[in-house]
Amino acid sequence: MGFLGKLTKIIDFANDVKNELEQNKAETVVESEPVVQRKQQLADIELASSTNIIEDIAFGENDQKYRLTYKVNAIFKEAKSHAGEVMMLATYAPNEDYGAEGDVPYVAFQCDDVPYTALEEYKEKGTFSGAIELTPLTGRYYFKAKKKYYEYMMYFYGLDCYEGSWENMGLCMVYPMEYVGTENEKKLMTVLDEVAESYTEEKV
Repeated sequence: MGFLGKLTKIIDFANDVKNELEQNKAETVVESEPVVQRKQQLADIELASSTNIIEDIAFGENDQKYRLTYKVNAIFKEAKSHAGEVMMLATYAPNEDYGAEGDVPYVAFQCDDVPYTALEEYKEKGTFSGAIELTPLTGRYYFKAKKKYYEYMMYFYGLDCYEGSWENMGLCMVYPMEYVGTENEKKLMTVLDEVAESYTEEKV
């Protein structure tokens, strides 16, 4: 094969590669469209006119038993969590009788790394890394604030529980980032404010 023949084969190969790359790019754009549509179609939060009572039993020092309760807007339904760091879970479930683990928005009592580290740092410095709209409080809660929680936003109250035997807990509302700055976020924050106001611990 002469030089021109080899050159022609190289050009044809390069064109094939270019066409394949353009096709892959087009397919990638098409595959990403449902994600964009999902973000645009997130439902507006509709609240109920009544509340549900969420209850759990926990143990503090010396096996002291406590009954924990809070009231939450009835559009949030109780759900079972398989994570040891998540308690008293209630998920947004407007058309269901029960909540479902993994759904958002949700309300929960959490002691995983994000709220734990935030409260631990707050006790030392009076703030914490990544704090948004941090408001110091007195009484049961140290503060209320927002913080990015993986791909979500978390609005939470920081507290110690069971007469201080469990430290650095978070009473949390977790919701999609797309709700930030919207009326939906305001509604969800109000829901958690009411949860925090109603939360109780009772020795049993």
